[in-house]
Amino acid sequence: MARVRPFGTIRRLPSGRYQARYWYLGRQVAADTTFATKSDARSWLASVETDMHRGEHIAPTDGHIRFDDYASEWLEHRPLRPRTREVYASQLTHILATFGPVALVDIVAQDVRRWHGRLSRSGLSSNTVAKVYRLFRTIMATAVDDGLVRANPIAIKGAAIERIAERPLLDWTDVERLADTIDPRFKAMVWTAAVAGLRFGELTALDRSRVDLAAGKIRVDRALTFAKGLGPAFGPPKSLAAHRTVGVPAATIGILREHIDRFVGPSDGAVLFTSVKGSLLLNRYFAPYWRTAKRRAGVDDSVRFHDLRHLAGTAAASAGGSLREVMARMGHQSSDAALRYLKAAEARDVEIAEALGTKLATVRQLA
Repeated sequence: MARVRPFGTIRRLPSGRYQARYWYLGRQVAADTTFATKSDARSWLASVETDMHRGEHIAPTDGHIRFDDYASEWLEHRPLRPRTREVYASQLTHILATFGPVALVDIVAQDVRRWHGRLSRSGLSSNTVAKVYRLFRTIMATAVDDGLVRANPIAIKGAAIERIAERPLLDWTDVERLADTIDPRFKAMVWTAAVAGLRFGELTALDRSRVDLAAGKIRVDRALTFAKGLGPAFGPPKSLAAHRTVGVPAATIGILREHIDRFVGPSDGAVLFTSVKGSLLLNRYFAPYWRTAKRRAGVDDSVRFHDLRHLAGTAAASAGGSLREVMARMGHQSSDAALRYLKAAEARDVEIAEALGTKLATVRQLA
């Protein structure tokens, strides 16, 4: 019977201690410590061999990559929009301040809890803390996938959840007043946001080729973003789910047709919504017109342009759209936001039922 070759090798060092080594991916890997006895070294090799069979092996040198080095590489090779990359880089500073020089394998749950506690008391908003925590968790999850650490130590229950602030709920009368009081160049933009639910960057990236007036559909496959040092540029939408085609009712198509005839050039690549000077429409150019429209329309000053999108989502849910249908229409990657629209629609339904009850009671009193 052929003799089974032992896993790894053990040698005695001049110090009298023992070194254990084994071959892994074409290179010889040594234990990151030496052993007092040959038996201890053999036990260590046996544990490594068992981990390999289980698919849980981490080479001693692999996880000793510094977090700041790994995070920098993670950010560099991540497919992100310029603005998102900029936000992540800013959030990362709150992690690097504590864990930058720490090896991946030395990041442990207890230290993460202490860091999270300090961050929560630092004066940052709770939602910002949640975002920073999620970024940390995502980077370390990638390290797990890369085989650099066995488990993700970023696992504080509930730490990634953001508190959803209640937003003013617009109605169609508000939309009509806003659209009628804003500069005529932006009237169709207000209606399209409220009906189709496009994000600001998705609206400002639309051109003639992406609006099918005959079919009543808008194709969303890019967004206008702005990054420091780069300026405005067209890029992919917020997520894969944001690539979508949205149906638009005939009344809104009519408003869009009038807008295109009046303000948009004849070529397929002519952008639909531009600044009053005809340049790409950034939020800083649009904001003064939005503030003026709110004042003239008598709408609460806290209302954001993005709240038109919330109205579109609630309207889609109120019209009977399922969770999956609302997600598809709004371009949501996760169900959380779509669920908010469904809950808002349910709340509105309760209001309608109470109003009907009041009217019924009045009728019965008159009978």
